[in-house]
Amino acid sequence: MLLDPQQHYLSLLPAGQLQLFAGGEAFWQQSPAALDTVARNWLVTEFSFSSDWPQWELHPAGDELVYLLAGAAELWLETPAGLQCLPMQAPAAALIPANCWHQVRTRQLCRMLFITYGEGTLHKAV
Repeated sequence: MLLDPQQHYLSLLPAGQLQLFAGGEAFWQQSPAALDTVARNWLVTEFSFSSDWPQWELHPAGDELVYLLAGAAELWLETPAGLQCLPMQAPAAALIPANCWHQVRTRQLCRMLFITYGEGTLHKAV
C-alpha cells in the first residue's frame, strides 16, 4: 500500500500494528474522545508550511522526534536554562524531550515529519 504522508497519518499501536487515518483537517475534526485515544499512541504526521508556528506546543507524556525533510527552519525550545534555538537545514532531525515547550520559525518552505506521543498536548500563544 502506498501512502502520501501529508494525506495520511499513522498511529503506531503497542502490539506492532499501524492504524491509518485520513490526514489534515479530516484528522483534526475527529471527536475529542477519538483524538484522545490516538494521542495515547505514537502518531506519525508530515506537514509542509511556509510561516512560523502561531503557538508553542508541549507534550507532557512523551518525547517528539522532528525530522526536517526539506527547507530550513529554527526549532525553538523553552528549557530550564532559557530559550534555545536549534537552526535546521534539511535533512536534519531533533529530539524534543517531554515537557519542553517548542515552536518552529521557518526560514524557507519546510516539510517536516513528526513522531509524537501526544497525550495531554498543550498549546500557548507565541
